[in-house]
Amino acid sequence: MPSEFLQRSEGQFEFDRIGAFFANKRVLITGAAGSVGSALSMRLAALGCAHLALLDQFDHGLLEVVEAVRRAHPSLPTSEILCDVRDPGRLETSIRRAEPDIVIHAAALKHVHMGERHPVECVLTNLVGVRNTAIAAANAGATQFVLISSDKAAAPTCVMGATKRLAELYLGGFARERTRAMVVKAVRFGNVLGSQGSVLPRFRAQIDAGGPLEVTHPKMERFFMSSDEAVGLILSVAALEAEAGTYFMELGEAVSIVDLGRRMIAKSGKAIDMAFTGLRSGEKLSEQLIDEYESIEASGIANVYRVRSKSADAYLTAGDVAHLETLARTMDNAVLRQRVFAQLDQRLHRDVRPAG
Repeated sequence: MPSEFLQRSEGQFEFDRIGAFFANKRVLITGAAGSVGSALSMRLAALGCAHLALLDQFDHGLLEVVEAVRRAHPSLPTSEILCDVRDPGRLETSIRRAEPDIVIHAAALKHVHMGERHPVECVLTNLVGVRNTAIAAANAGATQFVLISSDKAAAPTCVMGATKRLAELYLGGFARERTRAMVVKAVRFGNVLGSQGSVLPRFRAQIDAGGPLEVTHPKMERFFMSSDEAVGLILSVAALEAEAGTYFMELGEAVSIVDLGRRMIAKSGKAIDMAFTGLRSGEKLSEQLIDEYESIEASGIANVYRVRSKSADAYLTAGDVAHLETLARTMDNAVLRQRVFAQLDQRLHRDVRPAG
């Protein structure tokens, strides 16, 4: 089981209380075909809600998760929405028809090295897509919007992390510019063990192929969480009667990727070599859950904390997002990457931006 690699006790959540909160709610999940989106879909279906709408632009993955939910919970009212969060018109119509009370936004580009090569796509999905979905959710009368963010949003050095942080900052400015009431929250994750494209399935494939097991750097370490923890954290924060903000869960000590690989090799019983390939653009040796521009406070959930910005003007306006969208549609990747970090530097009052 992936959770055996956590090297700490797995977090526990009050699913009875969570279930009671969602019992009469209509919920819409974007990115429902992804690892976290599909796990959320199955858990919410098991807990029971008034209606579950599943949205994704990946038709095969969406079909699979919708059919799995309907097989396991045939009495639950469900709907499927084949839609791209980058298409504001189609998104507006689709979400309005679904009439959600709560929108959980899991749609994202998440791979660091892909984001470094394709900053345009990262901005259009991870920032513009968040704006589109938040506006559509508010216009549809949703009372709450929950963004799935990342630990890479803290002190970001990669485009993926920077766009996640900008999306958090946009949600911070959203309530300032909108008259319609909708609580907006973000939840920062560590790496979800066993998720699509993550280290466990990649290491398993390399071991099955006879090696070598590839690690970028001998000192590389990451925060990990199980799929159950990820789902529990999201739903607990959604069910929390508290103000808007960004939340994260205490994840203990970061896990050495080399140690993780060695344990997987030992468990396989095979003689597998390990190769070090070097850090890729945008990668850090260690991640963190908050940075120097933030402070934390208790949330009311055990081991879960709310993040507060130290600066009152650390937020992104709709105009800021529109400007970055225009740049994404008109400029090349290298220039856009510079502009993304320049915008982040300005809003966080950072003195140093990472090199491209």
